[in-house]
Amino acid sequence: MSAFLERLRGGPTLILDGGLGSMLIARGLARGAAPESWVLERPHDVTAVHRAYVEAGSDAVHACTFGGNPERLGRYGLADRCAEINAAAVRLAREAKPQFVIADVGPTGEYLPPVGRADREEWRRGFELQGTALAAAAPDALHVETMTDLKEALIALEALRACAPGIPVLVSLTFERKKRGFYTIMGDPIAKSLQALAAAGADAAGANCSIASGDMRALAQEARSAVDLPLVMQPNAGSPLMEGDKVRYAQTPEEYADDAAAMAAIGIEAVGGCCGTDPQFIAELCRRLGWRRQDG
Repeated sequence: MSAFLERLRGGPTLILDGGLGSMLIARGLARGAAPESWVLERPHDVTAVHRAYVEAGSDAVHACTFGGNPERLGRYGLADRCAEINAAAVRLAREAKPQFVIADVGPTGEYLPPVGRADREEWRRGFELQGTALAAAAPDALHVETMTDLKEALIALEALRACAPGIPVLVSLTFERKKRGFYTIMGDPIAKSLQALAAAGADAAGANCSIASGDMRALAQEARSAVDLPLVMQPNAGSPLMEGDKVRYAQTPEEYADDAAAMAAIGIEAVGGCCGTDPQFIAELCRRLGWRRQDG
């Protein structure tokens, strides 16, 4: 068993990082630009963000590879640099010296008919290309994140398992809170989704983005009851608010840490943040838990 899986399964709670794209925007990344482009153009800024999270207490950081599949990179004229970008991003994350580097794998942004024009084989090919590049870079884990369609998440998991067989794979879906519970925008309920991921061989499953920590705390309770699988929870810092041409998130680090610490208390194996969270949020969570980063 890998050191990453030993920590994830054996505890204590693995502290992840928070938002990456919003931190790069604060450093000058233009809205609408590809964060992955900075892996090549401004690598020191990318490593600086990773290092800020490590200094705040993150045990693991996500490499800047969320949009590193050829479909998304192609929108910025970077599809032919897919392998280069993914390898460089993992290397930059390693330079920050976290205990673990997790390579991020986001959705293609395309949906199956009748919603969109994607097909399953296109999805699979894209994830295989990115997964092959990431496998060569040897991160400690792969994390399929922000999936709104369980079908795409399962194809990503299958593809990564095939091209990176020795690397643990985590899968997180994005849920909304409805009157009847938590569902993806494609109508996949929380329990069914996590059970499907467990059956397909995910090493961990969970939720990220879309909802604030209070709702994520409630979702975590449902998830804990649904599967006997390591769980990953990464809420947003509340709802985004527009102030002129800038986006602000209303939640404070203290409010986030209350809920995140409660998730750790019920046995959620990995806790971090998503949009709007920053190193202050992670530092406050570590303070609440009374933890300091241990090198190893």
